[in-house]
Amino acid sequence: MKNNAGREARGPIDALVFDLDGVLTQTRKAHKKAWKQLFNGFFEERGVTDHLSDRDYDTYLDGKPRYEGIKAFLSARDILLADGDQGDAPGHATIAALGNRKNELFHAIIRDEGVEIYEEAVDRLRHWRSQGYRTAIVSSSKNCRRIIEQAGIDDLFDVRIDGEVAEERGLKGKPHPDIFLEAARDLSARPTHCIVFEDAISGVEAGQRAFFGLVVGVARFGNRSELLEHGADICIGDFSGFDLSGAQVLDFFRFTRPMVFSRESDLFQRLDGKEPAFFLDYDGTLTPIVKRPEDARLSDGMRQSLAELASRYTVAVVTGRDKEEVQRFIGLDQLIYSGSHGYITSGPGGLHMEHEDAERIIEQLDQVEKDLHELLEGHTEGVQIDRKRFAIALHYRNARKEDVPRVYDAVEKMLERHDGLKSGEGKKVVEIKPGNDWHKGKAVLWIMEALGLDKRADVIPLFIGDDVTDEDAFELLKGRGIGILVENRGQDTAAEYSLKNVFQVKAFFQRMVRRSQ
Repeated sequence: MKNNAGREARGPIDALVFDLDGVLTQTRKAHKKAWKQLFNGFFEERGVTDHLSDRDYDTYLDGKPRYEGIKAFLSARDILLADGDQGDAPGHATIAALGNRKNELFHAIIRDEGVEIYEEAVDRLRHWRSQGYRTAIVSSSKNCRRIIEQAGIDDLFDVRIDGEVAEERGLKGKPHPDIFLEAARDLSARPTHCIVFEDAISGVEAGQRAFFGLVVGVARFGNRSELLEHGADICIGDFSGFDLSGAQVLDFFRFTRPMVFSRESDLFQRLDGKEPAFFLDYDGTLTPIVKRPEDARLSDGMRQSLAELASRYTVAVVTGRDKEEVQRFIGLDQLIYSGSHGYITSGPGGLHMEHEDAERIIEQLDQVEKDLHELLEGHTEGVQIDRKRFAIALHYRNARKEDVPRVYDAVEKMLERHDGLKSGEGKKVVEIKPGNDWHKGKAVLWIMEALGLDKRADVIPLFIGDDVTDEDAFELLKGRGIGILVENRGQDTAAEYSLKNVFQVKAFFQRMVRRSQ
């Protein structure tokens, strides 16, 4: 193990953190083989017709501390065993005995079959080491040191945080963030400026909970969608051609504003003694951006976090979507909903507002919608015309490249043909909306005034959003509230802070709920 933790980091990336099994070494097959032998014997001894499936391995065992994984798997089978003691003889009597038996089986397999490495991953690791990057190996396994020594790669790491070290220091295993944060500390690195490479769901969840700048899912086993769903920022099939200096990587470190959970942030200090009121965009903030807008559904975890947040604070969703649509997607009656960029708002206690020009705007947009269908249908492919009550969105995320200019030409024709309208842009979408001076920021001020929050010095409004359309709110809240931009990729913004993604938005809600308890 090299001790180079004090050397200067290169550029915005302080350090690289690697999981072992499935990322650098091919011991996954040996682990899975040992687990299957263990549980085949266990079930056979009990006279039970059961087995450990690949799905069981991925769900309960992969990447997790040995004893915790056994307990989780057996609990799923409604089998309860005593925990036992780490010194228990290998066997089937206790959780510890099973874990010790699995370890015996694993050692026998790697002794007989050796340790294979992923050559392309180790080659990239050596290359990055030669460029001066600091590195750590992080693993739940207590066999980590033996494996990297046997594989001849133990000299490629400045720091090792594995099952042995975790036990010595009292660290929780994945999906808890402890071992990743400990690796960053030992490397004298800032978590928001570190990259973690992980192949397991528990590992990418831990990387996100540690607020690492970039969590790379290594999807060698057809689990790309699962890794992305559980926290991977990007996924790679292998390390061939993966470039730390490319935009795919550096975009995650081009922070124009301090990250909320970084050492540079003073947000939580600013909130001391204050009562925050939350104003939230929907797409890209509460749900990830998806190919089809109708598929942007709230996760159960986010819904629960929103419900807990709303039980303690004022929470309003201010979105470009129709109010009724986002209200149906979220399904929480205790929230305030402001749709169509704030043209219509409703909430608990009879709160209601609809813009005075509503009837005229709707009639005008009816005609614009008809004209757009005539202009684009049959002439473009993959363009989606999304009629909202007070706006029309043209989504071109799935359009052919040559059709994108036609979308913008159609919008220009509509603005020339119909007075009193304006356009607005978002992520792979352009909107036609009313040209009067009303936007999300003014909707926030209306809600604050309607609730009497504007007269309370202890209330501080927070607007969290990810898109160009949220800049009006960020700008209007300057000096009175706080703007937080989600998915900051180096763009100029009136927001004061950044959150990396939807996972961090939920973590921020959870932090604020704990703060109120």
